[in-house]
Amino acid sequence: MKTPFAAIAILIALALPVLADDGPPTLSASGQGVENAAPDIAILTLGVLSRANTARAALDANNADMNRVIATIRAESVSDKDIATSGFSIGPIYSQAPRPERGELAQEPKIVAYQVSNQLRIVVRDLSAAGSVLDSAVSAGANQAASISFDIEDRQALSDKATVSAIVEARRMAELMAEAAGVRLVRILRVNANEGGRGRPHEAMALSARAVPVMGGELAVSVNATVDWEIAPK
Repeated sequence: MKTPFAAIAILIALALPVLADDGPPTLSASGQGVENAAPDIAILTLGVLSRANTARAALDANNADMNRVIATIRAESVSDKDIATSGFSIGPIYSQAPRPERGELAQEPKIVAYQVSNQLRIVVRDLSAAGSVLDSAVSAGANQAASISFDIEDRQALSDKATVSAIVEARRMAELMAEAAGVRLVRILRVNANEGGRGRPHEAMALSARAVPVMGGELAVSVNATVDWEIAPK
């Protein structure tokens, strides 16, 4: 679905150059092209957080839980190339020292436990399985920072279509402004096109009713284009 918008930036110099080295009079017009599409991949981020009295015990517990999580994700037909460690940390947990009374020295905080965090980034290419993968991972031991986002794997095709729409819109606006100003377009001096931010999902669709409810929605790829023209009197 294509949704063009016009964002107009006008710079018109109607006077002919006075000096030989002056630039020609110009007109600038901008256009925006937007392509909407349903996402085709889901990106899950989740992790395992473990605590124990020693760093070794915390690491062993975390390794055991994470191995179960990874095995469960693989069982959901997610390939290894789509499972990646995105963060890992290990460190002490300190007690909160009591507030010293007047005249007393502050006590140093003491180590009371150790904590290990291991996080994964998972790409799910079957959107209908995204809720099931998330649910299974949590059941297997994932207990930290579970989140989900959506994307379009082949964004370039949508970006190319949006770029064409943006430039076509910029040309339409340039012709409209030139006609209104009583000038003619001579030649294009420069063209700039930049992809804007992706739109937020809307018109969401349910992916799974039996596991974690997941909504994919629709994403927008937008491109802004500016075209500068040399102009001359009619």
